[in-house]
This record gives sequence, C-alpha cells and structure tokens, in this order.
Amino acid sequence: MSVKAKCRNCGKESPAEQFKLHYKMRQMVCPTCFSGKTEKLQQEAKEKAQAPPKPAGWDMDDAYLEKVSSMRKKEEKDQFERIPGTDYVKYSCINCKYQFRYDVFRKKPRTCPYCNTDIPRLRTFSML
Repeated sequence: MSVKAKCRNCGKESPAEQFKLHYKMRQMVCPTCFSGKTEKLQQEAKEKAQAPPKPAGWDMDDAYLEKVSSMRKKEEKDQFERIPGTDYVKYSCINCKYQFRYDVFRKKPRTCPYCNTDIPRLRTFSML
C-alpha cells in the first residue's frame, strides 16, 4: 500500500509517489492539477456563475449608476439603530466602523469621537 497525500490545490487525495512539483504554483500537486484539469474545471465553474446578461441598451453609465446606488443603500443601511427607552441612537461610523451613542435632537457629538469624521444628517422623524 502506498501513502496517500492530500493535494493543497484541489483537496483530493492521491498516492504520494504521483505528486509532482508544479512550476507555476511552486508546490507539489496531484496528477490532475499538474495536467491542468483542475484549472479547466474552475474556469467552467466561473463561466456558469457569471451574472445574467444585461438588457439591450445597457452601457457603462448604467453600470456606474447601479454601483453608486448600491453603495448609497449600503451606507444608509444599519448606520443608525434606535436605543429603546431613550432619545439616543447607536451610530456606526462610515470611516472607522466605531460605534457610539448619538443624540438625535441635540445632534451631539457632531463628529466621530475616534476619527473626527462628520456624522451625516439624520431625519429625526424616521427614528421616532
């Protein structure tokens, strides 16, 4: 019986005698990785996982606008969390991710205590 080893590239087990040094990966790999079959399978998986085709008339401006709108939604989402029973909200800084208590009515502190970044304006009626 031969000793079996696990390939670090693909994770499959094969006999240790069949492992070879791959010049691009600079490590010992199994015969399937050495022949390039693993790379082909990975490329096929990437092609299948690609996004669905965009509608007719889709251009770079539309892609940019979609990216900006998703970033804006991400920024607005979960920055402010209401603290029950108080007039305060918990704010997570956009720049440094530091979380601190923010008074909505007095608008204090005006900047992040950790990185001194301005806090965006908050509609107070949305937090009530």
